[in-house]
Amino acid sequence: MATERARYRKRPLRGVLALSALAAALLVPARFVQAEPTRAELAVIASGFRHSRGHAEAKLFRPGENVLGVPFRRARVVPQAGQARFQFPDLPLGDYALVVFHDENDNGKIDHNFLGLPAEPLGFSNRFSPGLFAGMPSFEKLKFTFRADGEKQRIRVE
Repeated sequence: MATERARYRKRPLRGVLALSALAAALLVPARFVQAEPTRAELAVIASGFRHSRGHAEAKLFRPGENVLGVPFRRARVVPQAGQARFQFPDLPLGDYALVVFHDENDNGKIDHNFLGLPAEPLGFSNRFSPGLFAGMPSFEKLKFTFRADGEKQRIRVE
């Protein structure tokens, strides 16, 4: 009778140990598996600046936004040696459009001449170049997909 009780007591303990071992085997690897990032830092390198007066400004747009309007995010830096480098930290991965311009007179907007054409150097993502046949810039024409940390967008202002 005493041996029966001892056997009876060991069985529940074995079950608990087996469940604990199974749970540990399932949970431990999850700590070491890295999830795919959903946010990262976008670097933008713009070139073609003729001088360092004023500021270079990058405007970042999300799907559905008017690329001629108010941006989702913006960054301003002083161009140096013909280049400007912008950082957009903690940015959700996905589709975006960029407009970069040289705000030569530092008034915070893109100036236009009497014909309505931009009077300050501009550059766009997706290698868009405005022209008679290209039409006006739109999100779809400027769209690029931001996928990974350290990814760089290169834009030339003209």
